[in-house]
Amino acid sequence: MRRLTAVVGEVRWSDQMQALAGWLNPLAASPAAPRETVAALDAFGPSLMPRTARLQGVAMGLGVLGARATTGVVEKLTRMAVPADARLPAQLVARAVIGGAGVALAALPERHCKRLWVASLRSTGQLLRDGAAGAAVHDLGRWVQRRYPDQRAVRPIAVSAIHTAGLLYRAGRRLPTREAAVDRWPLPKTTTLPGALATSYVVTTVGTGLAQGFVWSRGALESYFGPGPSKRVLARLVNAGVWAGAAMAVYNAGVAYVGRANQKVEPGYATPPASPLLSGSSESLLPFADLGQQGRRYVTDVVTPELIEQVMGEPAVAQPIRVYVGFNSEPLYQTGRAELALAELDRAGAFQRSYLLLISPTGTGWVDQTLIEAAEFLTRGDIATCCIQYARYPSFLSVQKVALGRRQFRLLLWGVKQRLAGLPPEGRPRVLVFGESLGAWTSSDVLMYQGIDGFDHYGIDRALWVGLPWLAKWSRSGMTRGSGTLVPEGTVGVFDRHEQLQELTEEERTRLRAVVLSHDNDPIAVFGPDLLVQRPAWLANGQRGRGVHEQMRWLPLVTFVQTGMDAMNAMLRVPGEFTSFGHDYRGDMARFVCDSYRLPDAIDPQLARIEQILRSLELERAERIKAEHSDAAPPAPAQRSGGKSLRGGVPLRTPRTRGARWLGRRGPTARATTSIADRSQ
Repeated sequence: MRRLTAVVGEVRWSDQMQALAGWLNPLAASPAAPRETVAALDAFGPSLMPRTARLQGVAMGLGVLGARATTGVVEKLTRMAVPADARLPAQLVARAVIGGAGVALAALPERHCKRLWVASLRSTGQLLRDGAAGAAVHDLGRWVQRRYPDQRAVRPIAVSAIHTAGLLYRAGRRLPTREAAVDRWPLPKTTTLPGALATSYVVTTVGTGLAQGFVWSRGALESYFGPGPSKRVLARLVNAGVWAGAAMAVYNAGVAYVGRANQKVEPGYATPPASPLLSGSSESLLPFADLGQQGRRYVTDVVTPELIEQVMGEPAVAQPIRVYVGFNSEPLYQTGRAELALAELDRAGAFQRSYLLLISPTGTGWVDQTLIEAAEFLTRGDIATCCIQYARYPSFLSVQKVALGRRQFRLLLWGVKQRLAGLPPEGRPRVLVFGESLGAWTSSDVLMYQGIDGFDHYGIDRALWVGLPWLAKWSRSGMTRGSGTLVPEGTVGVFDRHEQLQELTEEERTRLRAVVLSHDNDPIAVFGPDLLVQRPAWLANGQRGRGVHEQMRWLPLVTFVQTGMDAMNAMLRVPGEFTSFGHDYRGDMARFVCDSYRLPDAIDPQLARIEQILRSLELERAERIKAEHSDAAPPAPAQRSGGKSLRGGVPLRTPRTRGARWLGRRGPTARATTSIADRSQ
């Protein structure tokens, strides 16, 4: 044993090995290393949603970068007091002063943090306190290393290896606990520790590289402009402008690429509908090609009277009407899409139905078919639905389009009210409003300054908003919780599940004008900038709802990053597997549609058959979307009963339709005879 020790002691370790030992040490590698270690472990703690390895790694990497940035602020404050080569006592005193100031700010009573600026002070104190403590640990570790300068790398490597192994073990133990906290996740657990660590390394490397590039370009511009305070300020402004312009260019390029999916023609949805009651038909004012990807699905998957009779066990009243205005229609004329929708509703006879359902879609133009189909079954087909697309991108990329969606929906509501004013009261349809996610935001914002009075102003009978984002004004102002004079008590209700709605009396359910369906663990419904500095009510003890883990805690910056990652993962769904979890509301939809809109009564066997057929229709829809050829796509209900001309689809010569028609207008005759199938021949 002594001989082996002597041999190891005689080895001349290289500088690279010494550097590796320092890099692996989670305490002494840098002043930010202790905080980075804690942030990496926090990323594996319980949260609202399970994550894939990629999203877990992104959350971990962003947490590490945040810890590095906050510790960098503490380090700059310390260097203002003492130089970097000062003795250990002086360094620790400076850290203690900064940490003490942080402790004082963090000690502000939480009950006084309702104002955001007070909560910001408290959170800043927590970050200063933690950053100073981590930097002090680093100072002690570096002091120990300098005290034994002649030591070989065996000891630092061994210490670093032990620390790193301990961290990996701790993270590995947290991972199963985190996944076990979620028992309704329909997808397989795909989070693995190696994959998360690899993704985290990529994120931190890219983030560090961008930061270094920003600093380098700033220094280069300062050298170019020359000395002087004014020139230095000018150089920094130019540098910030260049980087902001580059980021905007990359963003716009990515958004444009994603938006091209709106033009993609799916073989399973290449045949225009035959019924004149649907947009895109030969008699429609809206060409099938202009409806976009989501619009073509919308008008194809309509429920037929035969299917209604089969499911409900009673004759259908009418064939449902579906109107959809795509993004490519009237792109330069802001009121044009609303006017087209109103003209199409007139043409199809929508104002003669008993129910008129006006829908604001998500950013891509998507509408939950589960809702529409459930409404068509429950009304026995005596319903017309109308939807106007206002964007072509996923909702998180379409936030800037909320104002456009709000204006379009307001024009649609006002136009419908004007047309109904010319009908006798007993002949007017009940006007219902629906929006999910970003669609709930755009449609609810129309009434943001009027509250419940806006329902009567626009002639709305009832509204159902599903997954209403926190950024929506109804959420931020507290109107969803019934606060303020604009929302009389009992007119708005927020529910996590249908059992809560059932607990209300008949009188209370009748009084409801707006129903907000929002799962307690829906990250999109709770994700907002206030999470950066303020603990939300849904994480307070005694107020945690269904699906919010009891061990989940709030941390400045960290909870914001983790909830953002959960929001990106909240829309993952398995076709046909309806759940009441996160941002998936398919499992709640049928019963909420029935009770929220006060539709004709349906007995439990009918509701059970509706939920069963909704799952079957969604599985068929998923097959049509994935089909590479029209012959492989299962026909939609209307295509099964419409004769030979509606079966399958028409092979296309081009995988995409043209973009928006910027010049010229189309006459009704030309619009009626133009279709995707015609151009493919």
